[in-house]
Amino acid sequence: MKFDFIFDQDFRNILERDFEELNKCVENGCTKSVLLLSGSIIEAILTDYFINFPTNDLNQKKVLSMGLFGLIEKASEVNLISQSTKNLSTVIKNYRNLIHPGREIRTNESFNKDTGDVAKSVLNIIVKEVRENYLNNIGYSANDLISKLESDELSQPIFEKILNKVHKSEKNKLFNALVEYDFNLNTFGNFIEDTRKYIRILKPQINREVIENLLRKMIKRIETGENWEVLYYYRVLYEEIKYLSSDEIEFVLLYILNTFIENSNNPDEIESYVSQNLLTSFGTYLESESLRKEFLKFICELVENHKEKDYVYFGAYDQLVNSISLDIKKEIELYVKDNVSDYYSDEFYKGYDNGNYLPF
Repeated sequence: MKFDFIFDQDFRNILERDFEELNKCVENGCTKSVLLLSGSIIEAILTDYFINFPTNDLNQKKVLSMGLFGLIEKASEVNLISQSTKNLSTVIKNYRNLIHPGREIRTNESFNKDTGDVAKSVLNIIVKEVRENYLNNIGYSANDLISKLESDELSQPIFEKILNKVHKSEKNKLFNALVEYDFNLNTFGNFIEDTRKYIRILKPQINREVIENLLRKMIKRIETGENWEVLYYYRVLYEEIKYLSSDEIEFVLLYILNTFIENSNNPDEIESYVSQNLLTSFGTYLESESLRKEFLKFICELVENHKEKDYVYFGAYDQLVNSISLDIKKEIELYVKDNVSDYYSDEFYKGYDNGNYLPF
């Protein structure tokens, strides 16, 4: 059973888990569980559909307050499911309240394996019909576009035009897929050369909660992942760290600053940071003492190592201080001159003040 039309990855995972459990219940003759899980999955699928494709009389709040019976009625009304499917779904609707033992006793409900088999069949039919309608409504799917980008690199104007034919929910899925693409890359066959250029185009059209979920994944990678994984997320999301709490921002930036400090004697690494504008955000988040300390340490390291490729280090310094007031810039310069030998600092500021950022 494919739930690839469900937008939210966590929600999709839950449905796939429940469907797997449902199949085990069918195999083991657990009919009551089959009836309850079938109803639960159908309710979740219809809720997801009407949230993504609301009708004139339904907003998200109303959709979330509807029960299974109301959702099935609405699905039939808008031809999301057929009339015959609606009629068949009675077997699930009538047993939905079996979760309450008192209801089962009062109504003297009876069910058997055949009842469970019908419920599973109805679920299969509804998933098939909803999926077909969903795909008809979204235009290009996220999977379609991933396949297209793997086989044919698209220019920015062409990609933007195609996005106009993509439903919002699929744009969110596409964004998630592109961000995670390099983590799941299969080196056999075609692959997307540069996911970040498509991510940049797509990002302004993405729901904030999608960005926030990815930021949480970045934090998780800091705690349990590898350095390159954290840097990959940061390259994509550094402009959006403002969505995190102040403690989370400090946690992320301390990690990133320490990584940059470790690489400060590698001009190629510094050049890559500068070319991606990764140093532009630090100056706006220097509220904690620990961040200020690491920030100043990084600047001192840049000054001490600038002879390796001076124009790169001048550009890095400029990005770091570009969002800081003139008074604070002057204080930073005085700090550097107090903590870095005159041999390095005098020559650095002479080149920097002359605007000598060109590689010749």
